[in-house]
Amino acid sequence: MAGRGRTSRQNKDNWPQDLLLSILATLPAKSLLRFKCVSKHWRSLIINPGFIEQHLENQQKKEYPQLIFASGTTTEIVLGSVDIVDVEVDDEEGAKTRKGFKRRSLNICHLPPDGYCMSNSCDGILCFFGETNVFVYNPGTREFRILQMGKKRSSRGPSYSSDCFGQRFPAHQLVGFGRDQVTKECKIIRLFIPIEEQENHIHECEVFTLSSDAGASWRALGVVGYFIRPAQQPVFVNGALHWILDVRHANPSEVIVSFDLHTEKFQAISHPSCCSEASDRRMQHFMGLLSLRSSLCLVQSEYRLRLNIWIMNQSNGVWEKLFTIDLGLMNYRTPLAFPIAELKDGTFFVSHFGENLQIYDPESQSFSEVLIQHERRVVSYAYSESLVPLYGEPLVY
Repeated sequence: MAGRGRTSRQNKDNWPQDLLLSILATLPAKSLLRFKCVSKHWRSLIINPGFIEQHLENQQKKEYPQLIFASGTTTEIVLGSVDIVDVEVDDEEGAKTRKGFKRRSLNICHLPPDGYCMSNSCDGILCFFGETNVFVYNPGTREFRILQMGKKRSSRGPSYSSDCFGQRFPAHQLVGFGRDQVTKECKIIRLFIPIEEQENHIHECEVFTLSSDAGASWRALGVVGYFIRPAQQPVFVNGALHWILDVRHANPSEVIVSFDLHTEKFQAISHPSCCSEASDRRMQHFMGLLSLRSSLCLVQSEYRLRLNIWIMNQSNGVWEKLFTIDLGLMNYRTPLAFPIAELKDGTFFVSHFGENLQIYDPESQSFSEVLIQHERRVVSYAYSESLVPLYGEPLVY
């Protein structure tokens, strides 16, 4: 019996490694956190950077993405709650069909009061920022970090503005989160207007790298050479954060600016033809950026008659129109509706005025019934859970 026991234990730790890795990479993060305790060998496999990337890639290939709904309080300024929504699926005769939604609320009420806004989500990590702190959280691993802003303060008092999607942000600073595609390190980017530059609206930039270095701090990158539109959400695509420039930007031929997280450099990039005419620059207030198909997209309200969704080819920088929504179908009012994620059948989850979720079919140019109705206006994101480390501590609910 003793010999059988030894053989059994030995076989458990000597499975073909390729097979073991392929199985583990399909499992949810919650299971993998438990399996780290099976043995030292399993733990080393699960925390390996290569495995973390493979697991994330598998999660991003799911037929139905998870969704995040971040809602404000009754003032619609500070963060009130965050829900992660799973699409429940039936598998009948090999065909998967959506049957409903399952909500998981994240209890983040322990955060120090700071008027938190949702910045953006990247590779399973959520980033929120307030007047004095940045809060990053990985719901898959329950790991979080709270970082105090750099020493330079942007304003003597908070003021807020809304973007075209209805989300409210401080008017004097922008915060973005993403991952360096070379080093795989997570970085927080803060653009702020120093008190002495309030009238000129000149941004300065600082970066914080989330590493295991306990002595890490904000690094100043100096003045930003672009007049970036205030109060907007950045979009992270292929290693870079993107913003729309203000209509007062000195060079009218530049509309979108990107920040490469590896080189830590800003540069203007190409934009759709709809942004080229001088008369259309006034409509930039009705434009917003988002990500679909792992590519940069631009949502443009065309004279409040149509909503055009443009997508950029990452290989050559050429933009093309992905689809158009007739605003008459939506009894149009601000803020803009916008697609969150594409489904396998070519339809899109669309956040409708930030108040409900529907599916839009570009082929038939029609909306589904309301799938989820929100009591308050929310900001919606596609989400894929991950094991990406923050080098912080676990959040205790």
